[in-house]
Amino acid sequence: MQERIPLNFQSNQLFDVWQNGRHCIAKHYLKTDELNDAPHREFKALQLLAPLDIAPQPVFYDPDLGPVVIYEFLEGTMWDRTRPTAVQLQQLAELWLTLNDLPSDGLWLSRGMERTMQDVSAMFHNYLNRYEAWARQHFQAGLEGVPHCQGVLDRLPTILDSFAQLPDPTLLFCRSDPRFANVIQRPDGRLALVDWEDCGLRDPARDTADLLTHPNQEDLLRDEEWDAFLRPYTTKRLKTDPNFNERVHHYLAIFPIFWLLLLLNSGANRAMSGKPIKEWQPNRIPVNIQLRRYLARAQAWPAKPTAVDLASLAKLNFFPD
Repeated sequence: MQERIPLNFQSNQLFDVWQNGRHCIAKHYLKTDELNDAPHREFKALQLLAPLDIAPQPVFYDPDLGPVVIYEFLEGTMWDRTRPTAVQLQQLAELWLTLNDLPSDGLWLSRGMERTMQDVSAMFHNYLNRYEAWARQHFQAGLEGVPHCQGVLDRLPTILDSFAQLPDPTLLFCRSDPRFANVIQRPDGRLALVDWEDCGLRDPARDTADLLTHPNQEDLLRDEEWDAFLRPYTTKRLKTDPNFNERVHHYLAIFPIFWLLLLLNSGANRAMSGKPIKEWQPNRIPVNIQLRRYLARAQAWPAKPTAVDLASLAKLNFFPD
C-alpha cells in the first residue's frame, strides 16, 4: 500500500493498494463534516453504476471500520487542465444523460441540495464577512475589492426572486462536483468518472451551470466550444423540462458569486491556519486572476463579461501575489 501524492484541491487521502495482482484505491475521508455522508454516497453510487462500467468498480466499505472506501483502480488519463475536444465533450454529454436516465426511486439527495437559497445567501454573506475581517487585519489592499463583492451580493435577492418564479424541477441523478479532474479518458477511448462523494438527486440545470463555471476548467473553453456538450445535452433535457434553460441562466448568476466568495473564504482560512498564502494557486491558476474573472461574471450577468469588464478589475488583488 502506498499513499498517492495529493492534488492541490484534494480533501482526502488516496492510497494505491495491490493484492494478488489486483490494483485498488483506498479513499480515506478527512473532512469532519463529511465522515459519514460522503463515503456512504460514494459507495452506494459505485454499486449503482457498476453494471454501466462508467465508474470504478466497488470493492469494500464498512462504516463501522472507519471512513474508507475501496474501489478498483480505473485505467486512463485524467482530463484536469487539458482542453477536451468536441468529440470528448459529446461523450461527456452522453455520459451525463445516462446518469440522468437512472431511476430515481430510493436515491439520495446530492450534497448541498438540502440547503435553501436563503441558507446559501446567508453563507455567502458569512464568507465575505470572514474575508473582510482577515483582510482588514492582514492585507489592507484586499479591502478595495470588498465593495465590488458586496455589490454582487446586493443583486442576489433580485436574482433569487426571479428564480423562485420558475416551476420546481424534477430532480435527477447527477454527477455533482463536475470538475474535469474527475473525468477519465480510458485507453479504449471511452469516458468514465471518479470521485462520487457528492453525487445524488440534483437539478440537472444546476449541474450544467456548475460544469461551465467550475474553477478547474472555467477558463479552458470559449462559449462556442461548450456547444459540443450543451447541444446534445440540452436538446434531450428540453424534451421533458421546458424551463431547463431558464434555470441554467439563473444558476450562471449564482455560481460565479459562490466560487468568488468560497475562494475568498478558503484563502482567509488558509492564511489564518498558518499555511502560505502568497502566490496561492488552488486550481493551478493564480488566485487573483480567477477571482477577478468570477467577479466580472457576477457583475456582468445577465450579459457575458467583456475584455473591458476584466480590464476594469485588473488592479484588484484579494491576496498577496
